Amino acid sequence: MNNKTIASKTITNDPNLSMKYRKLLFLMAALILAPAALTAQDSESSDDDNAYAKMIEGAEVSEGFFTFYQKDGKLLMAVSEDQLDSDFLLNYQIARGIGSSGLYGGTMLNIFEAELVALRKQNDRIMLVNKPHRYNAEAGTPQARAVDLTYGESILETAKVEATNEDGMMLIDVHSWFVGDLSNISQRIQFALSSRPGQPGRASLDRDRSFVEMVESFPENSNVQAMLTFRNQERSAPRTVPDSRFVPVSIFYSIAKLPEEPMKPRMADDRLGYFMTVHKDFTETQEEFFQRFVNRWRLECDGPRDAEGLCEPKEPIVYYLENTIPERYRQPMMEGVEAWGDAFEEAGFKNAIRAEMLPDSASAGDIRYATLRWNVSDQPGYGAIGPSVVDPRTGEILDADMLYEANMFLGQVNTFRNFVEPQEAINEIYNVTAEELELMKMGVKTESFFTEMGTQTNLVRTALMANGLLEAGAPMPDEFVDQATRWVTMHEVGHTLGLRHNFRSSTDTPVNRLHDTSFTGPRGVFSSVMDYPSPNIAPNGEENGHFYNTGVGSYDRWVISYGYTPDDDDAEEIARRAAEPGHAYGSDEDARGSAAIDPNVNVFSLSADPLAWGRQRADLIRGMLPVLPDIALEDDMPYYEVTDLFSSAFFQYARALAPSVKYIGGQYQHRDHIGDPNGRMPFEPVPLEKQREALNTIVDYAFAENAIRLPQDVYQKFGANRWSHWGNSNTYSGRIDFPLHQTLLGVQSSLLSQLFNPVRLQRVRDTEVKFGAENTVTIPELMDTVTEAIWSEAWNSPGSNIGSNRRDLQRAHLDAVIGLVTDAPNGTPADARSVARLVLQDLHERLERRLAPPAFDFDTYTRAHLVESKERIERALEAGLSLEN
Repeated sequence: MNNKTIASKTITNDPNLSMKYRKLLFLMAALILAPAALTAQDSESSDDDNAYAKMIEGAEVSEGFFTFYQKDGKLLMAVSEDQLDSDFLLNYQIARGIGSSGLYGGTMLNIFEAELVALRKQNDRIMLVNKPHRYNAEAGTPQARAVDLTYGESILETAKVEATNEDGMMLIDVHSWFVGDLSNISQRIQFALSSRPGQPGRASLDRDRSFVEMVESFPENSNVQAMLTFRNQERSAPRTVPDSRFVPVSIFYSIAKLPEEPMKPRMADDRLGYFMTVHKDFTETQEEFFQRFVNRWRLECDGPRDAEGLCEPKEPIVYYLENTIPERYRQPMMEGVEAWGDAFEEAGFKNAIRAEMLPDSASAGDIRYATLRWNVSDQPGYGAIGPSVVDPRTGEILDADMLYEANMFLGQVNTFRNFVEPQEAINEIYNVTAEELELMKMGVKTESFFTEMGTQTNLVRTALMANGLLEAGAPMPDEFVDQATRWVTMHEVGHTLGLRHNFRSSTDTPVNRLHDTSFTGPRGVFSSVMDYPSPNIAPNGEENGHFYNTGVGSYDRWVISYGYTPDDDDAEEIARRAAEPGHAYGSDEDARGSAAIDPNVNVFSLSADPLAWGRQRADLIRGMLPVLPDIALEDDMPYYEVTDLFSSAFFQYARALAPSVKYIGGQYQHRDHIGDPNGRMPFEPVPLEKQREALNTIVDYAFAENAIRLPQDVYQKFGANRWSHWGNSNTYSGRIDFPLHQTLLGVQSSLLSQLFNPVRLQRVRDTEVKFGAENTVTIPELMDTVTEAIWSEAWNSPGSNIGSNRRDLQRAHLDAVIGLVTDAPNGTPADARSVARLVLQDLHERLERRLAPPAFDFDTYTRAHLVESKERIERALEAGLSLEN
């Protein structure tokens, strides 16, 4: 012990000293000891600075929103005290996928709703926390305290503070954050590799084969891209993976700044179609719990309006085309972007939107640049997609990166080669799963969109060849390619402006005005580019108008004026114009699934009369099928050209018939509110005559004896694709020759299944009560009409021989009706089962009479079929009676 310590301890412990003297001695001791203490603190601070400097010395630096240092296998992120507890966005995107199985480069993993995250410091560690943002209450209220107590934060990652400099800047190693499963991509990988449908496969992240590929920082965001390798324990992988044991996927992480001043939100309205940011607000002053904000860009006037009521925006919306886009498509894409300027003028803005090429000095990863990008996947996954990044507090769109697949555009120019199952044209509308529908509601496209665009183009190609406007084997005309490119660009840009699909917009165009360009020019072939249209092909003998919209439609101008007008009161009045002509709206949940109720809300149809348009399109196709070889084949061309065109044409034939099903027990649905000008009731019945017209359309074009006929000499020219290599299928559903019976029956069976769907049968009964049985096609009328059409050869005496496809259809009909009697699907009304039993009894009696002497001299096929059918009915009636008892 030194003398200073002895003196201090001895003097201060002397009880005889006064308090004042003790304080003086304490002060003297502190002055003596202070230099040593200060020297120690300076040394500690200096050591920290030295450690900080040493850790970043020689590192590769990326300065910006967050600053990163790459060195010695570490990824160091500098975090200031100011950045702690501050909210920012974290978004995940597949930078490089495998070109198949839903893993496509450029697709966002958290569409529209990036993670709201913050950095928290706990002792010597910094934690990345995911904050709940869907639930809130007015600040300072008891409800706000309850929300804080109820909804906690998820800790996504943690890292130790490695060093701190004199400015309080901390270094943490975040390499494992990004070379890890922060995005939860492993779940998608597992399902992509699974050999068991619906079950995850076995795959795990191999960190030794994973690394950071790229780090970049900009003023408003920082990005990290990591190449992740997943070790595959399944037996196979998509062919696009070079080595099936090791599956590579690159993940692009974007950390983005939130606007310092949140944008004033625009409340959503159910009469118009916007993507929404939705909060649940527990403040009692709210009219309801949910607060719904439209997703939109921040657009504000930069000064007063001019004489026409327009103003220039402070910051226009600019979309940049990446130089990966082929030059052939750049001009129509730019036109597709800038076509939206007309809509923004209705909202009160001029020069609000423009398109430019992305400067070479700029990066698509910079959140300040919204981009259009090109994708070259092996197996098409979506055709085109338009996701965006949104501020979860207000719905403000902060960034958008649209993707366009090369496969779809190649299909627009040259013949679409994928074999399609025509029955899928019906099934993918009515048999959609809840999971698929949720994705569609967010604007996510599936492979079916690519297939649709390909078969549509083939149909246009066939029609042009049939009319002598295109030579066999020639590429599609520039006019068509430009219109298709412009439309798909307008559609995807619309998504990034906040707009949902609108599958009712085609009904704003009368069927007799479809090819009147004076009408479709200003109004559109369909009133919204957010529709999924069918290309507008004129019936034989008529001059063709526009294939697709050349600009945005009347609905598009209306919906943009609602979302982007600066004045909230104006927006409220704009929303009340839902009943005006040109403002028809219905989205994904209205168009798809067995619950779809409105025959005017359809994907891939046209006109205010989808039924009349469907017959026109079906007649066009029926007229082309017998001459396919004549118009499609030239010298030295392979015969499979005919097969490809038939497959596409028949797919579109089924598409044309699909809306007819919705008329049976259907209701027209409207979104008008009480008091809206010319407001309509929420549901209006489809008139009985229209329902019967729809049922007769299905009978005439699918179930009647002569509904689908293909001359033998045409069928004989259906050639086989004999290219045998990866990326090409040289069979049709496993067969070298074309499966004609299977293809025809597939469409017929799908229509039959939808007519007898339990939900549809329920709806028919409900409409009988709701609007009167005399105003709807009843279950007995539905079943009797279908049965008589399908069994026409045996319906009346003496009967006639039955062809092979007809026998297949009759067996499918028996399967359906017997199923209603013996094993009715859940939800089937009891009345439907009773009527089905009566139908079987009636059919049994007719078959007995046809087979009783003196019977018609049926051929062996027909007689065997009728005998078997009669016996099947007998067994079904006995089984059904046993089940009932």
